[in-house]
Amino acid sequence: MARIYTKSEDKKPKIDKTSVLEFFEKRAEKVNTLGPTRAVIYQDKNADLAERRDAAEKALLLPLMKVDNSSRILDAGCGTGRWAEILIPQCASYFGVDVSPGLIKVAVERFGDHNNAQFAVCPIDALSKDKIGADQPFTHILSFGVFIYLNDDEILDALRGYADLVATGSRIMFREPIALENRLTLLEHFSDDMDQQYSAIYRTEQELLSLIKTVFGNTFAQVDANDVYPDATLNNRTETKQKWFLWEKC
Repeated sequence: MARIYTKSEDKKPKIDKTSVLEFFEKRAEKVNTLGPTRAVIYQDKNADLAERRDAAEKALLLPLMKVDNSSRILDAGCGTGRWAEILIPQCASYFGVDVSPGLIKVAVERFGDHNNAQFAVCPIDALSKDKIGADQPFTHILSFGVFIYLNDDEILDALRGYADLVATGSRIMFREPIALENRLTLLEHFSDDMDQQYSAIYRTEQELLSLIKTVFGNTFAQVDANDVYPDATLNNRTETKQKWFLWEKC
């Protein structure tokens, strides 16, 4: 178990993909006791905070994405379908993918009977048209809380997949926990809140944007960015905060 802080010039430790998958499978097992929202917001012992965060995030980000009844949405890292619930009734088609078979099983049980919804097990860094059978480009991609579970090279692969799956004018919304000072890598860290171990990488805003720009270059433009929770009572972390970044394909 380790907490490792690194600066830009330091060698970056990597997290293990198998360990990350095991973490998500255990989260899926907790859906029966915690419910589908708390199981993926990680406030196991604070139900009120989980629900308030969920509501605040949706109220802020949904209008920014400009979804309508012609939208074709890819939810990259859909989990239990937390966003599927609000998006499926508003769009032409919704496609949720996640690395966790357990989480996808929950999402399918909740929303699989909707004619405009599909779900698939797929690592986010392996996304491609062929991999998920996408016959049309997506107009929107949601990438929420995904990149902290990927190493830098895997993020670049994921971004290449995103770029290949959207057409001109499409919007990609990122929402990620950001390290307030130095990059923080957790290796098999035990969380008292969740009563389980997990591994994750909390990058600085500069690091995350550098990775995005490496792939998106001049093909995409950043539309806007800001904090997800302006209300300080919704952020109970001292070393990180949630930020959103909206990009559009030129």
